[in-house]
Amino acid sequence: MTYEEKVAWLRRYQNSLCRERELAAELEQLHSRACKVTPVLTGMPSGPGDGQSLLRAVESIVQAQQELKAQINVCGAIRREIVAALEQVTNARDHEILRRRYLLGQRWEEIAVTMHLEYRWVTRRHRRTVESMILTPESPI
Repeated sequence: MTYEEKVAWLRRYQNSLCRERELAAELEQLHSRACKVTPVLTGMPSGPGDGQSLLRAVESIVQAQQELKAQINVCGAIRREIVAALEQVTNARDHEILRRRYLLGQRWEEIAVTMHLEYRWVTRRHRRTVESMILTPESPI
């Protein structure tokens, strides 16, 4: 794998977490919509609804919950793969840089400040460490 492919493989966890947050926000929005009560206060007469709006809302919520649960499982599996890949890094400082970047999702600036290191040194060590890692290419990128 090239350096770029390895980085893309390592970024899968943060991408998966992002998707999980999106699904959780969508579920919250569905809950909010289902609980909202908005009376119609117009002078125009209207016919009664089909009586299925609550049923449709519940079905939407259940489907969103299932999607979120599946995404949480995907996140867990990807995290385990990333943690296993990071275990091959023996240098504690390099391991911490990768852990902060790919598991915690920190930016380079945050990593450098937190670890009391120079920004450029952190990015150089990252590149060297990732290039030296052996990742399994059969895992989806």
